[in-house]
Amino acid sequence: MDPDTAAEWCGEHSSQLACCIVMDIPADTWAEDQIRQAVATLAPDHRGLILDIKKNPDTSHTHVLLEWRKGIPACFRGASVKLTDEVEVQLIQPSAPRGEAESVPAPSPLAMIGPEFIVAIGDLLAKCQKTSPPHTNFGYRRLRNFTGNVPTPAGEETFEEWVEQAMQALDEWDVPEAQKKQRITESLKGPASEAVRNLKLSRKDCTALDYLNVLEEVFGRTEKAAELVYQYEHTYQKRGERMIDYMRRLDKILHQILLKKGAKPADVDKIRIKQILRGSQPLDPVMMQLRSRAVNQELKYLELIRVVREEEALLEEKSFRRGERAYAQPARYNDGLQ
Repeated sequence: MDPDTAAEWCGEHSSQLACCIVMDIPADTWAEDQIRQAVATLAPDHRGLILDIKKNPDTSHTHVLLEWRKGIPACFRGASVKLTDEVEVQLIQPSAPRGEAESVPAPSPLAMIGPEFIVAIGDLLAKCQKTSPPHTNFGYRRLRNFTGNVPTPAGEETFEEWVEQAMQALDEWDVPEAQKKQRITESLKGPASEAVRNLKLSRKDCTALDYLNVLEEVFGRTEKAAELVYQYEHTYQKRGERMIDYMRRLDKILHQILLKKGAKPADVDKIRIKQILRGSQPLDPVMMQLRSRAVNQELKYLELIRVVREEEALLEEKSFRRGERAYAQPARYNDGLQ
């Protein structure tokens, strides 16, 4: 992707070019939550938004459009950045509109005003900023439309995909509650809009989170939290399945458990590594590596992903050299339940 294409992409989301960057990941195995965790780790003091993700099937590259409300962090202003010790990605700065860089600004009238007056104006602006609410539309990422129709219409996300984005956006929107509710409802149409309308008729003091809860009741999975926990604990790695793919199957169920309040967010890392060690194929080489590392420490999500991807890359390289399959398992082990 070139800078001009990146600029057009920003324009599709009505975002400021100075606050956006495009990240070119040279693989298609990175999920959105993994990218979000890596970006948050590199710039913990800057809250960034993933505006959009596009995958190039010809090159297997993943392009991620990122935006920061307070400007691009220093670590993302170069030509590349390391997401992990082994993964370095290219950064694409959207190009400015033609003629904008060549334009010469007119001399400021403040150059003719005394320093005392400038200081007084600065103090006045500081006081106004403290009493004024934040600009509610800056960095606003609009949710994709959701109707709730079955089967899911072409081009529309499933409810699980949509509500995951909505939960993330709800946590990131630094706006009043009324504005949050407006942003949720403007993305709803058809049966989904009717469900929220019925909720508002029965409850006058509902919140944006209540909107998502009623949509979960109408369109979400019908299993109770205990049933999802049972399903999670009986989801095993299939013979020949890569560890990264097994983890993704687990994470989909774990996300539903969190939505049903069947687990606390603080316990997610402990629950994840426990089931991976329980449900993996006994002779899976990645599982053996994880078991040796998890003896003395509880692996956090980012560290867990890093260990798994590094170990799988090493196995693939060894298999390529030997002409063998990296994940050949003995025939006496049966497939998992799922």
